[in-house]
Amino acid sequence: MAGVSSRSLAYRIQRFAYYRSYFPSLGLWRDDLRRDTPVLKEALSRLPRTDVEGRNFRIARAVVLHNAKMMLPRDQWTELDDDKLYIGEIIEQIKKEIKEKEDHAKSK
Repeated sequence: MAGVSSRSLAYRIQRFAYYRSYFPSLGLWRDDLRRDTPVLKEALSRLPRTDVEGRNFRIARAVVLHNAKMMLPRDQWTELDDDKLYIGEIIEQIKKEIKEKEDHAKSK
């Protein structure tokens, strides 16, 4: 993880919390867990197709595993250091665009 030393207490707490959660054992990334909103749908439409397909695969696999009351083998879990936050910047950009449109509409 950028900016956090792997020896720091903050990193150790973050790592503990990450692996205590359920989603790494299903092969999900943190951004796969975002609530489905119109902003998320717009962000997904701006992502490359391969990223959207990867997200859909991870979610579908997680649903199957959860329903079967199974987990992935430990070597296939998502790792904290490899977990990508791939959609947050796009969502922030979309929120700014929406705010600008609202501000522009108010000024008219």
